[in-house]
Amino acid sequence: MKNQLLLTAILAFCSTVLLAQTDCSNTSTGNIPLNDLGTDTFMGYQGGLYPGGENVMPYDHRAAGSQIGKSIKPPNADGEVDWENGVVIFAAFGASTAGNTFGTFKKLVKQDTTGKYNPCLAFVDLTFGGKGLETMQPPGQHWYWYAMKDSVLAPAGFTPAQVQIAWMKSGSKDDSIVEFPLQPDSIYQKYVRAVVRLKDSFPNLKILYLTSHAYGGYAGDSSNNVEIAGEPAAYYGGFAVKWLIEDQIEGSPTLKFTNPGAEAPWMAWAPYYWADGTTPRTTDGLVWECSDYSPYGGGFHLSNEGKEKESNMLIQFLYNDASSKKWFRSANKWTNCDPSPRYASGQFPPVSESAGPLIYPSPNNGTFSLRLRKDASGAIIRIMDEKGTLVYSEQLDHYSTFNRNIQMTGTHPGLYFVQVLYGTTQETATFIVQ
Repeated sequence: MKNQLLLTAILAFCSTVLLAQTDCSNTSTGNIPLNDLGTDTFMGYQGGLYPGGENVMPYDHRAAGSQIGKSIKPPNADGEVDWENGVVIFAAFGASTAGNTFGTFKKLVKQDTTGKYNPCLAFVDLTFGGKGLETMQPPGQHWYWYAMKDSVLAPAGFTPAQVQIAWMKSGSKDDSIVEFPLQPDSIYQKYVRAVVRLKDSFPNLKILYLTSHAYGGYAGDSSNNVEIAGEPAAYYGGFAVKWLIEDQIEGSPTLKFTNPGAEAPWMAWAPYYWADGTTPRTTDGLVWECSDYSPYGGGFHLSNEGKEKESNMLIQFLYNDASSKKWFRSANKWTNCDPSPRYASGQFPPVSESAGPLIYPSPNNGTFSLRLRKDASGAIIRIMDEKGTLVYSEQLDHYSTFNRNIQMTGTHPGLYFVQVLYGTTQETATFIVQ
């Protein structure tokens, strides 16, 4: 009976994957974007991105962010200011939807030939496909933070002391009951704990920009994760971010960003991406067409056009906001930086456009073949179970055979997550063990 139930679950999972296509018929929900809602309310809760239904942050908080932005300097591996060898790290956190946009963002900055971006900048992708805020929760998820530091930062030659700025777009797989305000309130509480843990892991983190998901209406009922990335969950997620930032602005001691005793980085909205499908936002005309989404991305993974839309909005924000323009733009004070290892100069490895590592067969019994990239010579392979426990790890300093035979021992039936690191680029995939 147990095996029969497992087979049923596996078939259900496979069917979900096969049917995870966009549903282009759902072009609107009727909900009003937060920046259009303003002082009006949704189910009794005020709109606007900031307190009082405003879309502009309060003067004192803006002034504090501006001062922090002006204070950004390039630290070396020990966290000490070093204008010759230091680097300003801008890191991304979240799941694959954040990682996909951040990859395009890096590529667009890299392609710039005008020299308008800070040559001391390094963009580091610390997103983790398939994992959301539930994975960042202390005290039981230490593996996530160690994985980010040991598997991504360290191989790239960086340390946690060099991370000063971050962008986060996330959700929570634990919060699949789509009720308001229950769902966004639970996500908001997870954000609070994750942000405090973020500051603990990256003690020099000064600025954190937050973004909620874009329109999720094209995720059909059969789409995987529709309860957390479809509608109205994507719309609700904006309230979670709003409440988090409002808490800090209103003086929450848990989210204190000033020294001494800072518990969190200074926080603000990055671009607010949600618009009601094809209905233009009043504030700026933003719409989300079905073509902005990958045909087989479940209705929430963006197409190349969609990723460029989000990325260009992020670039414009960073280039012009008072908290970011002093470190995002090029200026005389940055000219001493050695540009050779910087993403902004185009010297880092290109962002992978691969769909991810190929696994055959899947489902399997713990023994399978993993297809590696042909344009890389070394890789780090990490496999975790659904609880985030590391069950397999292998470092390949050099490989000539692209099909790597993997044999896991002591595994149990369930869903597994594989992460393959090629230098500073990561690819991810999931598979099932029967």
